[in-house]
Amino acid sequence: MINRVEHLRKNQIINGGSFYTPARFVEIAAGWLKKERFDSSYTVIDTSCGYGAFFRLRRHFPKNRYVGNDIDPVAARIAKENFPFAEIFNRSSLSGIDRAMFRLGREKLCVVGNPPYNDVTSQIGRLVKTARHEADEAVRSRDLGISFLKSYAILAADLVLILHPLSYLIKKTNFTSAKGFFGRYELRESLVFSSHEFADTSRSGEFPIVMALYADAPSGGLSYEKVRRHAFRTLEGETFRLADFEYVTDRIRKYPGKPRYTPEILFYTLRDVNALRRSRTFLTKRTANAVDVPPEKLPYYCYIDLFREYAQVPYWMGNFDVPYRAKSFPRYADDIVALSKSRHTEVFGEQPPLDPKAERRVKAYIRAVLNGKKEEDA
Repeated sequence: MINRVEHLRKNQIINGGSFYTPARFVEIAAGWLKKERFDSSYTVIDTSCGYGAFFRLRRHFPKNRYVGNDIDPVAARIAKENFPFAEIFNRSSLSGIDRAMFRLGREKLCVVGNPPYNDVTSQIGRLVKTARHEADEAVRSRDLGISFLKSYAILAADLVLILHPLSYLIKKTNFTSAKGFFGRYELRESLVFSSHEFADTSRSGEFPIVMALYADAPSGGLSYEKVRRHAFRTLEGETFRLADFEYVTDRIRKYPGKPRYTPEILFYTLRDVNALRRSRTFLTKRTANAVDVPPEKLPYYCYIDLFREYAQVPYWMGNFDVPYRAKSFPRYADDIVALSKSRHTEVFGEQPPLDPKAERRVKAYIRAVLNGKKEEDA
């Protein structure tokens, strides 16, 4: 049994978002379905099946019908060889979307799988993310994975059990982009794990993935506030909620704007924690990505600079905005500004000697931030 992408070159993997699924996640998926009283009335379909990893579910559910599809003819052929009981198609899942394209009727439908994801605007692999994927207007998105989410709603799936980047849920812009899906489904189960669980991902570009079980919710699906308060569990046994953190980026401008200030202090565009770790902070000259820093907001930008330097961030926080603790922040602001300025004399000029304990106090504050829970709840 082939468990990784053997027939694609690196640029093909990145363009197609083709990272194939380890077997243990299929076993976890089977356990979730059993809790849902899953029975033989469901057709199980993977519209981006790769080599067919999710068809291992047949060991637990032998009486169901299994349907697969992959746009890659080699992957579709291998899936059929691995799982001859499955009906396998080789076509685009995102063009001409309806049930008839997979010879489906009005039966109950359970979508499974690990759909491709490829945000062509992201910094990771940006030089090889050039392929354009054919898609209906109703599902078209800059991110291939979000297109797949929208397609499941068009197919009117009753259950959707898939792997996708955690950012689809926790980044508000992504969540809004996929509202055609999230507005229809409720989140029943979730498990967050590192992209390093996939054999073909970069060892340096770690980001969080979630395996999630969604169920059709006729009375209304997910809201972003429900996501914020959802208790996510990680593969390592940790739990976290977005609502347990405060975010310094709520207090500042993250992207370039028109206002200018004196003195002119420039900071690189902010996206999320992972992007911060890859990028610069204070800039010596204006660029297209330069954010103008209001003088009264300087302590917050200095904090972000030091967070980048000192924070030991767990992988599951990679798509978060930069967290902080608002109530105690003023007590550390002077240390934060002095320490950050001392690290950027090319911007701020030579600085007076630092308090020897300033760095230790700032590091302690950042550790407290990463422990979660707002101060009033701690």
